[in-house]
Amino acid sequence: MTNLSKKRLAALVFGNATIAFALTLLLMRWVPLIEDTNSIVFISLYAVIAAFAALLSVLAVRAALNPHAAASIKRLDDAVDLREGALNEHTIVSITDLEGRILKVNQNFVDAFGHAPEEIEGRTVDLLYRDDDDTFEPVKTAIGNGAVWRGRQNLRTKAGDAIQVQTTILPRYDARGRMVDTISVRTDLTKALAEGAVQGRNAVVEALPDEVYIYDAATFRLKYLNRKARTRLRVGHDAVREICLLDLFSEPELLQYRSHVAPVLSGEVEVARIEIDHVTGPVEILTHISEDFSSGRTLVSVVRDISARKQAEQLKLSSVSTVSHELRTPLTSIRGALRLLESGVLGELSPDAARTVAVASRNSERLVAIVNDILVLQKLSSGELTVDLRPDDLRELLKEAAEANAGYAAQCDVEIAVEPSPWPAMALVDPDRMMQVMANLLSNAAKFSAEGSTVVLRLRDRDASWRIEVQDAGPGIPKEAQATIFDSFTQAANVNPKGHPGTGLGLTICKKIVEQHHGSIGFETDPKRGTTFYIELGKAEATGETRHIA
Repeated sequence: MTNLSKKRLAALVFGNATIAFALTLLLMRWVPLIEDTNSIVFISLYAVIAAFAALLSVLAVRAALNPHAAASIKRLDDAVDLREGALNEHTIVSITDLEGRILKVNQNFVDAFGHAPEEIEGRTVDLLYRDDDDTFEPVKTAIGNGAVWRGRQNLRTKAGDAIQVQTTILPRYDARGRMVDTISVRTDLTKALAEGAVQGRNAVVEALPDEVYIYDAATFRLKYLNRKARTRLRVGHDAVREICLLDLFSEPELLQYRSHVAPVLSGEVEVARIEIDHVTGPVEILTHISEDFSSGRTLVSVVRDISARKQAEQLKLSSVSTVSHELRTPLTSIRGALRLLESGVLGELSPDAARTVAVASRNSERLVAIVNDILVLQKLSSGELTVDLRPDDLRELLKEAAEANAGYAAQCDVEIAVEPSPWPAMALVDPDRMMQVMANLLSNAAKFSAEGSTVVLRLRDRDASWRIEVQDAGPGIPKEAQATIFDSFTQAANVNPKGHPGTGLGLTICKKIVEQHHGSIGFETDPKRGTTFYIELGKAEATGETRHIA
């Protein structure tokens, strides 16, 4: 028997008891009258009252025990229970009062948002809304008008993570038609949307000619490789998540990779770029970091085979180098002759002639510098110029570089200051080649710094590597020049080099030499603070080890 049937039976019993009580009172009042009334009147009155009570009892019992009514009531109760069970089983449900305070939540709410009932109940619903969600006011307006609100929301969990839900918020009314609270029914879309995005992304990325690596920013465990990357690593799709990216590198490559990815992880740059001479050929790696609802911080690296580009560059450089070889001898002769004229050994020159010879002498020196840089770059690119790496203290290297370039800085009315470093900074370097890098960076910094300013040299500890920084006080690198600053024959436009133009090859040479040291080079620039070029080199112990690298 249903709950409603039991209630009716209870009412029946209570009604019968009431009738009996009333009859008893009536009979007690009628006792004095019975003596004055004949028996026929009494019997007639009693029969009428008894018949009325019996009729009420029969009707109540029939209604309570009617099988059709009981079945109908049971079906109604079952439907209500089924609906509530379905909601609690498959959706996130919460009930909120008209002041926005949460009154009740189901277990799915607890699982999705991480708030225990005792933590969330009584608090206002705005704690669920993210700053980038724009549905709070529309929901408030709809509920205030007694309307149903439906839509997608970006909410937040107790831990602060984002959760995307499809929401329906309905007002609830009492028997008098007054709105008493609202019920919110939500479906978690986070996983479905993330999976859809992944499927859409993979469909495009699978066909790319470049290798794509997607991996966790904290553990470096792979999440996805496209077809090109799986082919290189010779792994199946199912085995990808078992691989840690760091296990794929040799020790020198690992140092380069950590230097490459560190600025991205720290937020210093949005995209990091590096070229590596891999055993399979030269590659360019572009890495950036992304953050989505389901995966958290994820690194994406695109590895591009640049063998064809390198061959074209080498062919062009070889052609230029051939011409440079032919030019160097006559240029050296011309420069020597102009110096003799300037010195006055061949006779005193008139002021106009002296000025003309001085201009010619400076231009000849610039041409000789260009030729020499081209030949150096050609040797670096072809592997003819080798480096001998051995442990050296970078503090001494910086001190020597500052002293060697102080004269040129003075010509530019600039000073070079080395920030003191209290700890030894050992790294595997070729001191001669690294001094060539420092000379290029310091001369650039001196040329572009404001007169009377200071170029700062410093060392920073970057956990697995040392960072050498050269900070100038110049106008910064224009945005349009930043992407090509390390390319050959490239110079930033719209800046004043104080009458000391360069060859456009210095930074290219620096990049080649640093890469031979298994390091990386980059820059940070700001029009208000100038530019800081930095070199990342792996740490080393003072073992006396020497490595010969072509």
